[in-house]
Amino acid sequence: MRDVLRLGALLACVALATSRLGLLAHELVGHGGTALAVGAKVTDVRLFWFAGGWIRYIGAPSVGAALAIAMGGIALETVCGTVLWLAVRGDSLGRRILRGIGAALVLHASWYLATGAFSGFGDGVLLYRELGVARVPVAIAAGAITCGAAFLGAREVLGALAATQRHRIGGTLGAIALAAGLHAALAIGELHVRRDRTYTETMRPERERVIAQELVRWQAANPDAPALERAAETQRIEDAHPHTFPFVIALALATALSVLAGAFRAKPGQGGITRRLLLQWAVTAAIAIAVVIAV
Repeated sequence: MRDVLRLGALLACVALATSRLGLLAHELVGHGGTALAVGAKVTDVRLFWFAGGWIRYIGAPSVGAALAIAMGGIALETVCGTVLWLAVRGDSLGRRILRGIGAALVLHASWYLATGAFSGFGDGVLLYRELGVARVPVAIAAGAITCGAAFLGAREVLGALAATQRHRIGGTLGAIALAAGLHAALAIGELHVRRDRTYTETMRPERERVIAQELVRWQAANPDAPALERAAETQRIEDAHPHTFPFVIALALATALSVLAGAFRAKPGQGGITRRLLLQWAVTAAIAIAVVIAV
């Protein structure tokens, strides 16, 4: 159990440091920097301590410029992840983790692009609207990159993580579950406590957004409609916008299978978790969270 807790603590620190530094780069440099570069003006920034964030801007000179701003964060994550994967060498646990972070950044960026473009939420809203039916092959291509990053990351890191455990499979899975559970609890809990209408609306799929807008317009035109009539109209509007293919679920399954395939081909690792490595990541996570809070 000590091995599991030690690895779980390390992975939790790695996840918090990566997600917080990634958030700063994604929002401030990716979106904000691109906005300034194309001549727009950033008017507002909101970063959650443990979840995501958003920026608001005005003055994009064209649709192309707006698309560049929307894709700026994803592009930056992809570039940083690729550079990290290619630049870091060595087989120590610390270096293998760094390469795994590179794969994770590419995975997150391509996942966000694929699901956002297919369903019309987050950074993919404008792309969804501009591409039309062409969004499907774009989403599939981005999803293929997601699966590739999942395979390579699992192959690179899981063997090194398992080498730190007395019970290799159970211990590694337990530590990953602890770290992921902690990160998810912090993010979900913060979103519940610090309710943000802009973030909620941004992350709503296009179908749900359109249904909600049509329902609001109907209710404004029929303020005295009885409950049964409102329910019937709600059902009619939902039926007029049928559900599309469950792309998110399909991509999640494909990504999980890619991770399993990478695990079966995992490179062997050796050595345990040193105090120095754990302390380095704990300090990095604390600094990253502090900077996000300060911003």
